[in-house]
Amino acid sequence: MAVDDATASAYGDPMSERQLGIAADVLRSFGSAFGGQHLAIVGGAVPSVLIASPPAGIEPHVGTADLDLHLSLHLLDGETAEYYDSIIDGLRSLGLEADREGGREIKWRWVGWHRGTRVQVELLCPVRTRGGRPEDPTEDTPAEANIGPNGEITALAVGFGHLVPHDTISIDRRVESAEGELTFEFPVAGLASWLCLKSDALMRRNKPKDAYDIVWTLDARGPDAASAYVVDSPLSTGPLADEVKRQMRRLVTDQFRNERSVGPTQYATFLESPGDGGFRRHAVGTLDAFDRALIERGSE
Repeated sequence: MAVDDATASAYGDPMSERQLGIAADVLRSFGSAFGGQHLAIVGGAVPSVLIASPPAGIEPHVGTADLDLHLSLHLLDGETAEYYDSIIDGLRSLGLEADREGGREIKWRWVGWHRGTRVQVELLCPVRTRGGRPEDPTEDTPAEANIGPNGEITALAVGFGHLVPHDTISIDRRVESAEGELTFEFPVAGLASWLCLKSDALMRRNKPKDAYDIVWTLDARGPDAASAYVVDSPLSTGPLADEVKRQMRRLVTDQFRNERSVGPTQYATFLESPGDGGFRRHAVGTLDAFDRALIERGSE
């Protein structure tokens, strides 16, 4: 069962350099079947992958030992059993197994111990819509979609997941894997798609770390550089551009509109100072600066 993750003190085993090595172990366990395609890291591990060292004055990111992997619908709809077998075989080779909750097997969440650390891998996928785009086939996806013919694993459908395959980037990081040090190429959601997923999560669930991850990443990247990543994303042109812009506006004009909004409230809650107006003001100011930078770059 997932731990209580309401505040920063719950994260005693952050996505440190060691945890990045464990993340590399998970991805390497799948072998060469994926070839850098079909999956990307999303969720709370993204800030630590995107930003190796925060600038002076910014505390290290309170990361997570969990690894959220987003799978494209091209993979789920494929007929190649090699992909499915490589995921199952890889997870089991690390000692992971499907989680259990209330007597029910959670096949999209795999847990276990690897290198002395409790590891949790969650498999996510896009929600199918009737939009007619390559990542949006015509029928709705259930909350959990089977992967492969045997139903041994599933993936949990998440909002705005269809953006991720169009905005996946590769980040090289030197890590300590189980077999030794190496430079590993991490497939990770770009800032534009990741912010859209985080904004959707902020609306749909009560998990204060979502707000913290957003504010920390924009602080560490800087509003001007962050806006450049969003505007330069492939998502900012073509049929998905308006969808991304709406989510950016939702972040600023709704979720972080003022100090009473859910974003600043959860940011302060995660930092264990829910009554601290300074944390709330900081969160609002960070998103406001990001918004102004987007507008200056012509994204409104």
